Amino acid sequence: MSNARQFHGVVLTLLLVLAALLAGCSQRPSADALEGPAKEVSSAVRAASLAVDLRIADSTTAAAASTTADDMLGDVESATDHVHRLSAQTQEEGMLRNDVLGAFSSVSRALLHARDALSPTSGVSDDAQGRAELSTVQAELRVATDQLDNLMTKAGIQ
Repeated sequence: MSNARQFHGVVLTLLLVLAALLAGCSQRPSADALEGPAKEVSSAVRAASLAVDLRIADSTTAAAASTTADDMLGDVESATDHVHRLSAQTQEEGMLRNDVLGAFSSVSRALLHARDALSPTSGVSDDAQGRAELSTVQAELRVATDQLDNLMTKAGIQ
């Protein structure tokens, strides 16, 4: 029995050490952990902005531009889900995580507006009024891009 108890004790100790290691490896919302999602969202908003520019210049179809905006929205949702899974262990990490999620939310709203305005069924025409509506969407995308860029700079994400 003594050997069996010793064996169980060793196994239990190893399991506790493994659990501690795994707990220590959980991702935290540091600048390093946020760099990938932030860069992904930055690229997505820039791609959608380019799609709007091309649509305003009548260099692409509404369907192609809308599809681009929709695809980029999916990328932002994926990055947002990743950041939601990060656990903040300090107040500073929590604030950074919340700031990033806020910036991602602004980008998502801008992308939703872009997708809807670019949709072939949106009613946005190819005339001056339609280009003005797309210019408004473009301005919203730029504001969201600037907000994200400023946050990335503040967090040390290049």
